[in-house]
This record gives sequence, C-alpha cells and structure tokens, in this order.
Amino acid sequence: MSDLVPAHLDHRRVWRDFDYCYPVLSRRSRGLSLGVNLNPDKVCNFDCVYCEVDRLSPPVRRDVDVDQMGQELELLLDLAVSGGIYDIPPFDSALPGQRRLNDIAFSGDGEPTTAREFPGAVARAAALKGARDLDDVKLVLITDASRLQAPEVVQGLEILMANQGEIWAKLDAGTEAYYREICRSRVPFARILDNLLVAARRWGIVLQTLFLSWQGRGPDDRELGAYANRVQAILEQGGRINALQIYTVARPTPEPEARPLRRLQMDAIAANLRSRFPGLAIEVYYGPEEWA
Repeated sequence: MSDLVPAHLDHRRVWRDFDYCYPVLSRRSRGLSLGVNLNPDKVCNFDCVYCEVDRLSPPVRRDVDVDQMGQELELLLDLAVSGGIYDIPPFDSALPGQRRLNDIAFSGDGEPTTAREFPGAVARAAALKGARDLDDVKLVLITDASRLQAPEVVQGLEILMANQGEIWAKLDAGTEAYYREICRSRVPFARILDNLLVAARRWGIVLQTLFLSWQGRGPDDRELGAYANRVQAILEQGGRINALQIYTVARPTPEPEARPLRRLQMDAIAANLRSRFPGLAIEVYYGPEEWA
C-alpha cells in the first residue's frame, strides 16, 4: 500500500498571507517540513526542466526581511508543535506516522544560498528551534550545490550543522552534456562536482538526484554509468554521503515533456546503484503512476 497522500502532491510555497515560510508534507522528510523561501523574487541560477516554479507570474516581493521570516516561522512552529496544522487541509490527509515535525528546510523559488541573508536566516531559525527545545528537529539546506564554498555560505552552514543540520545537495547528471540539458545552468559542472566533494569531506551530505523522462526518454545506460562514477569519485576521495535519495517528478511542471519515470524504471536504477554501492543507504521515491 502506498503512503502517498494528497498533501504530498501539494507543495505550493504559499501559505495564507506569508511571504517566506510555508508547510509541506514531505516524503523525503517522512513528515512535516517547514519551508523557508529566501528567493521570493523567483530568481535561480539553475533552470531545471522539471522545476515546478511558475516564473512567468510576477513575484509578490523581491527582498528578504529576516524579521518577518522569523515571525512567520514562529507561527508555523507553534502550529506544528500543537498539532493544529493537521486540522487544516491538505495536512488533514497525513497518516498517523507522518504527523511529526521533521525539519525546517531552506528551499524555495530559487537557490537559497544565493540570498545574502542566508547566514542570518539560518541563525534565526536555529534560535527559534532552540527556544522551543526542538533538538530533534533538523535544519536542512536543499541546494543545487553551486555555492557551497562561498565564504558567507560556509558561515551559514557552520550554524546549520551545529543545530542538527543536514545538507541535501543536488546531482542530477553524470555527464556535462546531460547536466546542460536537464539543469540548464551557466554554473560549470566541474564547480558543482568540486563543491559536492568539499562539502562531503567537511560535513557529509545527503545526495539528491531526480531521474525523469525528458522529451520521451529517460537517462540511458551511458549516462547512468557516468552518474555512478561521479558518486564513486566522491566516496573514493574521502567524501561522506549519508544517504542517496533518488526520486522522480511528482507534480506537474511548466515543461509538459518533463514526466516521471515509472516505478519499475526507478527500481531498476536503484538496484543498479545498490549493487555498486552496497554500504550506501539508497532511498527511492516514486511519482504518480497514472501520470507517467
């Protein structure tokens, strides 16, 4: 029986009249995640084909007010801790085992680490979490790995990692050509790989990869082999990958040709990776079968 519930299919980064913070029921968090959007201007240094963000509609605002962000997060934390969030649709669809606050996640309409307020926002979230004795609640950065060595980002990451932090870093490709096709970024692929290695050595990372059907085809054997080689290179050079999360498209995107892989395809990729990396925790998250 699937644990996919209606709330998993609704990851809009909008909550009432808030500008920055929003709740989602996250499969990868296995519970409630409170999102912090540091990119309300919808500007991103990646342009992934599977991105769900509507970049055609104008943004509500373009600045980041850390004080307002903190007020919004405080209200959501109180609602989550009291359990009142589960009386509100779509969160009332959460199964009993999913009704837990797992994390505060920096993940929004762009790359969180491009916001100059990133260190201050992390510090504010850590303080709010600490004031409520929520030691088990994680601080998570969901990142495209483009700026993991920037000094101000490292400053924020040190705060994050000192407060039950996790870095969930993206690697969607094995080859430069596929990276250019899927992620459509001007950031050099070599920089992404170097940043991943440095972060994995310094802090350890959760590596996240979205596999999809793009323009009628999924990644071929050559691409999957190159991807596995990238994972192996991180491990061989002293990087720590705490988990590998592979997932596929779960909700409609502005690009109609970005579609989910089927369960059997995801299982085949996972089986191949597990055979190659037997000691690595590999988690698989499926998309809706009826849409694939």
